Amino acid sequence: MRGWPFVGRDEELETIRSCFDREEAIGVVISGEAGIGKTRLAREVLGRLESRGCHVEWVAATGALASIPFGAVANLLPNGWLPGEQGVSVLAATATRLRRYGETRRVIIGVDDAHLLDAGSAALIGYLAAHRLAFVVMTCRSGEGNETITTLWKDGMAPWLELPAMPPSAVDHLVDHTLSADVDGVTRVRLHTMAAGNPLALRELLSTAIADRALRPRHGVWHFTGDYHPTGAMRRLLAHRLLPMAPRIRLVLELLACGEPLPLPLLAQLAEPAAIDEAHTHGLTVFEREGKRTQVRLTHPLYGEVVRAGLPAGRARQLWWRLAHALLESPLRRRDDLLRAAIWQVEGGAVVRADVVRRGARQAIDRADLALAERLARAARDAEPSVEADALLAEVLEYRGRSAEAAAVLPEEPPSGDDELLRWALVRAETTYWGDGDAVAAERVLDHLTDRPGEDLALGIRSWILLHDGRCGAVLEIAERLLATDRASAQAVIWATAAATAAAGFLGRAPVVTGYYERGLSVGTARRAELPWGVVELDIARCLASLAMGEAHEAWKVADEGYRQVLSGDSPLMSVGYIGFRGLVECGQGKPVSAGRSLREAITCLEGKDTLRLTRTFMAGLATACAVGGEAADARTWMERADLAANDANRVYAPWMTLGNAWTLAAEDRLTDAAIVARYAADQALGLGLPTVEALARYDVVRLGGDGQCRRLEELDAALRTPMSHALATSARGLRKGDGEMLSSAVDAFDRLGQHLLAAEVATCTARIHRESGLASKAALARERAAGLRARCEGAVTPLLNHEQILRVLSRREREVALLAVRLSSRAIAAQLGLSVATVNNTLARAYTKLGISGRAQLAALLAISPAEEPA
Repeated sequence: MRGWPFVGRDEELETIRSCFDREEAIGVVISGEAGIGKTRLAREVLGRLESRGCHVEWVAATGALASIPFGAVANLLPNGWLPGEQGVSVLAATATRLRRYGETRRVIIGVDDAHLLDAGSAALIGYLAAHRLAFVVMTCRSGEGNETITTLWKDGMAPWLELPAMPPSAVDHLVDHTLSADVDGVTRVRLHTMAAGNPLALRELLSTAIADRALRPRHGVWHFTGDYHPTGAMRRLLAHRLLPMAPRIRLVLELLACGEPLPLPLLAQLAEPAAIDEAHTHGLTVFEREGKRTQVRLTHPLYGEVVRAGLPAGRARQLWWRLAHALLESPLRRRDDLLRAAIWQVEGGAVVRADVVRRGARQAIDRADLALAERLARAARDAEPSVEADALLAEVLEYRGRSAEAAAVLPEEPPSGDDELLRWALVRAETTYWGDGDAVAAERVLDHLTDRPGEDLALGIRSWILLHDGRCGAVLEIAERLLATDRASAQAVIWATAAATAAAGFLGRAPVVTGYYERGLSVGTARRAELPWGVVELDIARCLASLAMGEAHEAWKVADEGYRQVLSGDSPLMSVGYIGFRGLVECGQGKPVSAGRSLREAITCLEGKDTLRLTRTFMAGLATACAVGGEAADARTWMERADLAANDANRVYAPWMTLGNAWTLAAEDRLTDAAIVARYAADQALGLGLPTVEALARYDVVRLGGDGQCRRLEELDAALRTPMSHALATSARGLRKGDGEMLSSAVDAFDRLGQHLLAAEVATCTARIHRESGLASKAALARERAAGLRARCEGAVTPLLNHEQILRVLSRREREVALLAVRLSSRAIAAQLGLSVATVNNTLARAYTKLGISGRAQLAALLAISPAEEPA
């Protein structure tokens, strides 16, 4: 663990500085819990005052020195004086010594753990402070002290500064300083929760979790991969407060460790009220008001980890069962009661209410804790086998991306009862589509619910499947059919409106997007407690619609706000969809660094919970980000991983996958192949009936040096009439005609939409066209604007940005060969492009003539590219 910077205590530093500057003040008392940073703050204060010319002394009190008179202050005593000598003479001699220092500069004494001072040392420090021979900076543990500390504080001469927990921004700073890579949002939340703003706890937490590999990097992102158990210094730090407690207080701590937070009445059933009060008096517990309930929890989140680690297995099961039994005898009115009663039964080793465990598993799904949901679903199924239990377990397995296991749990033939049929059909349809990619078979399964109870839910699931299968027109038809009836359940309405929101975006129907989104959002907001995923699904659909329509500003805002809100709520695990789609938006905006960070986090966090098989899409997005960032090898690696994850589901993302390959080829300087692949992506979108995606793909053909796209872009603009379609058509037409004014209007349009990379590319071209037209002032303005836009693109590398001006005189094949020639021999270029060596050399010769150069060295210098190898 590297040395940590001093952060998060600016306000406290200013308070102490102000106190030091007041003539009447003689010191300050810094109080706080163990590990909160008292000593570090005191050391920082003394260091800064010493740099101002003060004479600094440091006193460290300990339990061992407390048995020796004047032991802690031995370094303050004159040479030759022993701690055992008479107190009055010690005071006088020490005062004389410090007066000499004070003749030329102010004396500062830091006293660490002042509550442990022996009586003589405490008296000496108090005497020096009271006679203004030194400004004293004392630290002490919260709730502890001695007569000297109390006297100085009560007399108003030494203000008392109680150190609070470190602010979240400071904790983030320390986490980022320690982990020299990105940290996923859920892990960051967990670190904040477990450390509770205590820097020592955070240091030990990071150190031991890394050593135990509970915290480790995955795809360049730090991620918690398992349970964390305090060890070493962390355990000793916490245990010293917990171990000496009386048995009845120990029981309170054990119950809380197994079930915190606990309602006070429930805790009072299992432990003596006097013991509960005593634990609170010792500062081990806190009472919190939640509505009409008083909840009790341990003061520090890690106390529970320490207590549980010390419990024998039998004792722990007994405590969990006592908690479960007490809660099951209550009305279970609170929503969390079901989940807790489920967990406690399973932990206690006796499931007596399988129905409660099944409902608890459903709540774990709602919180995106699929590992817990699977555990509960299996326990409920073992305790009470049924079709309902089978369907629940299969649903959880499907959500975890384990379709084959899910299919094996479900019976192949549909059950006869309405309730069993409903559960079977919904799960079987999802398993059939996302597991096998068979949309037709999934629809046949849902046909079993036609004119039967649950038909509305079947329509909702069907709309979601059809969306991901790329049949957006059919999605809108189903949504209208379902919303036309007033008998549709809230869940069905949310599914259908979310699917229709995204489908309308792919079709470029902006007003329709808003209508479906707002209708679904009103239901999702009203039923958030019952259907916590509703708003998340609608937000992601809105982000997807905005992304498809090119509204990058709106898409990023929806994804980023959703991500932050979910992380700060009760279900941070819901954040993965938001961060993944935010990464896709950032990739389109030309922010390869930000996109890489977001997409790596999404890919990492989706492991074991990729319900909609989005990992492949995010991998292709990451390949694109790497390509745009100039990292060709990384782009190819991620594209290959994406290809390995392919199945027949999610055809709606197929054009984006193909474009990822196109940009990977472009990063490898294979521009001819890249343009061909981008054209294929456009044809894929055309075949699926996704006009907004087709427009983006056809414009990518232009960006990659292809031609023949203007007419189709104008046709798409005439049909779509969206700001993005108009900007794409205008830019393509301007590039073909060399019309600077037309391109300037496209720059404005792209910039308004948040399409910074597209705007930067077009602005760069605009500057060149104005210059060639002799419009120097316009060219200068365009260059300035292009530079500003490029600055927002995090070093993005594209053909139009980097070599457009230099290589514009070359044909597409000449340009492609010239870019490769900087790095590769003619033989290697021939092998890569499928040409003869003679063809490569002839092409290069034509390029050299057009560029006015004579060889590869001049070509590399012209393009400002360092050769990777010496070409032959």
